[in-house]
Amino acid sequence: MPISEPATLVSDWVLAAVAVALGARLLRTGTWEPRRARRLWGAAFLAGAAAAFAGGAVHGFAPWLSPLAHDVLWKTVLVGTGLAGSLILAGALLASLAGRGQTVFLAAAAGQLAVYLALVSHSNDVRLAVGNGAVTILALLTLAPTTAAHHPRRLGWMLLALGLTAAGLVVQRSGPLAGILNHNDICHVLQTAALWPFFRAGLLLRDQPLLPAPVEI
Repeated sequence: MPISEPATLVSDWVLAAVAVALGARLLRTGTWEPRRARRLWGAAFLAGAAAAFAGGAVHGFAPWLSPLAHDVLWKTVLVGTGLAGSLILAGALLASLAGRGQTVFLAAAAGQLAVYLALVSHSNDVRLAVGNGAVTILALLTLAPTTAAHHPRRLGWMLLALGLTAAGLVVQRSGPLAGILNHNDICHVLQTAALWPFFRAGLLLRDQPLLPAPVEI
């Protein structure tokens, strides 16, 4: 069976494999402690891996897929990428905010995901995923001052990861490029590179309390 876009398939599946390996490590290291934020990030890596695996299958075997199979795989790409971003954002909120602010912003993040899922249920336009990813990056950047107060080193890893992710989104929207690697392949390479700083930041996540600490009088 000929592969229609071998470089895109390989880059997508390498991205999926790295995401599974790092996501499993995040889930494993957060098992025995109250680390909801870390577990959310581990789940985000696995959701992103599912999206990357499905994307590779679409690009590699498009001529051989039935319309139904193509639609299911592409919906997996769109839903998986949106879910991954929302889980990353939720984990960052748990590790950055306490008390009522944590609850309010988690609800807002859930609302963003609900709107995105409603949109992709009626459309397969990849621009929806790119736009949702951009909104998630901006939301994470707004947490930078709070993150710096809790853990400056985690902020450094986060900024590196977000920079690589943003570069990938820009390249993806740039359109076809000449050469061995096209815009999708380069985007996948940048996303794969972003996984390591995301992973290092994830290891430093510590849940903030749902209720603020009582004030001593």
